[in-house]
Amino acid sequence: MSVATRIKQARLRRGLSLRALAGQVGLSQTAINKYEKGASTPDSAMLRRLAGALGVKPSYFLRPARVGEIEPAFRKNASLGKKQQRQIIEEIRDWLERYLDLLTIIEEGPLHFEPPEGFPRRVRTFEAAEQAAHDLRQAWAVGFDPIENLTDLLEAHDVIVGTVEATDGFDACTFHAETADGDLPVMVTRRGLPGDRQRFTLAHELGHLVLRVEGDLDEEKLCHRFAGALLAPADAVRYDLGENRHALSLEELHILKHRYGLSMQALARRAFDLGIISPSVYTQINRGFRQRGWHRDEPGDPVPPEEPTRFELIAQRAVAEGLITRRRAAELLGHALPALSTTAFEPA
Repeated sequence: MSVATRIKQARLRRGLSLRALAGQVGLSQTAINKYEKGASTPDSAMLRRLAGALGVKPSYFLRPARVGEIEPAFRKNASLGKKQQRQIIEEIRDWLERYLDLLTIIEEGPLHFEPPEGFPRRVRTFEAAEQAAHDLRQAWAVGFDPIENLTDLLEAHDVIVGTVEATDGFDACTFHAETADGDLPVMVTRRGLPGDRQRFTLAHELGHLVLRVEGDLDEEKLCHRFAGALLAPADAVRYDLGENRHALSLEELHILKHRYGLSMQALARRAFDLGIISPSVYTQINRGFRQRGWHRDEPGDPVPPEEPTRFELIAQRAVAEGLITRRRAAELLGHALPALSTTAFEPA
């Protein structure tokens, strides 16, 4: 990858305009534009100034490319503008390249997501999306108990999962990263997203990965149904709530929220989808949540967010094996490597 491309990527990641960056390093906007187009090349002194302004090390500009184009499908609200989207993409690129650098250091074989037999599944009805979630649980030997940690499950099947700092307008995105080892499925959520919302989002994004929606139905709604069915299987929900209810209490929804890691509103929707409650009861629940502002912030204890662990485990392995220093591990992770002790277990 050229220095020119790296300068532009770092600038977009910082959310700076050409003019803003030029002002910070004492150059004209035209000069920065020429750097980014490859029409001229900054000398070593200017590279250091650019690195300081962009919050990177000078070596960043010479780092080999590991990720090609990133074209994510965003889960966002209308407030997320183009500039913020570009900023998030470059934040994701930086994280993903560090992740792949670490895999190369430990000589880990290339990741390869292999959908189970029968997937990707062609679906054209909500019932088919429900069945797809049921079949994926069986294929991945999850059974019908609540999925304790969805992030761990995804990472165990070679889906790269990460969290990044981002504006509240961004929830998540999914894409296939172009790498030297082929396309890799990547899911990224906003750091600090409530756990129930994070889990539903990841399950929804998994739906996009394993379903091929046909017909006229809205793909987003089908993936919603898939996500609900994956996290809260029909038989388990019917066992917990019964077959036919005329009302649902806030207390039981709160208990089930923590059993399934799914919001109370999503659980009410699940009960409606399964015919446990009528449309009128579901409408009444939704109206009650909106009137009290609970559609934004549900009452009771929140579900803690999940943290991807594979990246950090690989870093710990590389340090323990003497492949990299703790300082280098911190550079790759983007934060200091946690340590319980300064003494490592080493063979006698």
